[in-house]
Amino acid sequence: MHEIRHLAANALMTGDADDPDIRILRRVSTLDALPLAPRGDGPIRTIAVTDTETTGTDPLTDEVIDIAVVVLEVDTAGEMVGIASAGQALRDPGMPIPEHITRLTGITDDDVRGKTIDLDRLERRLAAADVRIAHNARFDIAFLESLLPGLAGASWACSASDFDWVAAGFDGYKQGHLLMQLGFFNTAHRAMSDVISLIHLLSHRLPHGQTVLGALLANAQKPSIRFEATGAPFDRRSLLKARGYRWDARQRVWWSEIDEDECAAEERWFRTHIAPTGPVPRMLPLTWHQRHR
Repeated sequence: MHEIRHLAANALMTGDADDPDIRILRRVSTLDALPLAPRGDGPIRTIAVTDTETTGTDPLTDEVIDIAVVVLEVDTAGEMVGIASAGQALRDPGMPIPEHITRLTGITDDDVRGKTIDLDRLERRLAAADVRIAHNARFDIAFLESLLPGLAGASWACSASDFDWVAAGFDGYKQGHLLMQLGFFNTAHRAMSDVISLIHLLSHRLPHGQTVLGALLANAQKPSIRFEATGAPFDRRSLLKARGYRWDARQRVWWSEIDEDECAAEERWFRTHIAPTGPVPRMLPLTWHQRHR
C-alpha cells in the first residue's frame, strides 16, 4: 500500500500526461494568447460572445451586475481570425446583492456601488455583430433585451443547446464541466472569465476538422419549427417528456423544436398518442432571430 501511494504521488508530482489515470488541467489562457487562424481573402463575420452576472434569475425583478462582451472575427469555416474588441463593466443594481450571488461571483456591494454601464455603447456593440453567442442564451437574452430594448429580434446562438455536445463525445453541456473535459479550468465566475472559457470551448477542433464554433453557427442559422402540443391532456405529460418536449410555463404548453421535414411525422405521432380528436397542434417557424426567447 505504501508503494502504491508513493507511485501515485510521484506521478502527480511529475505530471505524467501519458498516464491514463491522471488528467492534467491547465488554466485558460488570456485573450491576447488565444491562437488565431490565418486571415484569408474571404468574408468575415463578427461574433459577439457575451455573458452576464445578475442578482438572480428573474429578469422582471433582478438586475445585471456584471457584463462582458468579446467580439470575434470569424471566417466562413468558423475559424477565429481576430479579436475586434473586448470589454467588461460592473453595474450598481440599486439593491443589495444576495449573499449566494456574492459567494458565486465574488462581486460585493462595494464593488458595484456607483458603477454604471454605458448602455448606448453596449447596445451599439452588440447590435453591430452579425450574431451573438452565450452559453444558455435564453437567460442572457431575457436580461439583455430588458436592459437594451434595441436588441429585440437580434440573432442569437446558444452554445449550450445549438450544438450537440453529447453526440460530439462530451458528457453533458455545463460550461465548467465541458472545459475540464478539454483539459482546462477557470477559477473565477465572472462575466469576462466565463466569456474567455466559452471561447476556449468554441475554438475546440472536432475530429472531422471543424471547430465547435463552425458547427454551432451552422446549426443555429438553420430554420426549424416550434411544434406546440396544444390542448395536450395532463395525463399525457409523461409521453411528451419522454419524447423530448419541454414545458413553457409562460405559454402553458408543451413544445418541441424539430426540423421542417419532420412536421408531418410529428403530427401523426401527436394524433396517435396525445390528442386524437383535440385541437390542431400549432407549428411556428423559428430562426435564430426568434429562438431562445
